[in-house]
Amino acid sequence: MYVDPRLVNYIAMWASPKYCIAVGKIMDSIDKKVHEKLDEEELEDTVENAKPLFEEEVRKMHEKQIEHEREICSGYRDSPYELDQWEQEDLKREFREYELAKISLEAAEK
Repeated sequence: MYVDPRLVNYIAMWASPKYCIAVGKIMDSIDKKVHEKLDEEELEDTVENAKPLFEEEVRKMHEKQIEHEREICSGYRDSPYELDQWEQEDLKREFREYELAKISLEAAEK
């Protein structure tokens, strides 16, 4: 979903003041980095020149976030391949228990 950058802070204000301040700081940080790059490359401050730099900065931030999440998260429940051996065994056990409960429920309904 695309949101015009001018609306981001207003949406954040609607969500919560604390969130608004955090979003404002992030947007200011991105804006500062984009303008530094524009100055370095001696480019005019236009949408055409700034948009690729903006997207690059957002991509970098997103990669850092994903890396951080992988460090603190033990796995993703939507991908059994991201789980370690014990978590995979737990998932298989829970799935077997679910299947048995489903069979018992179906038998009770008959």
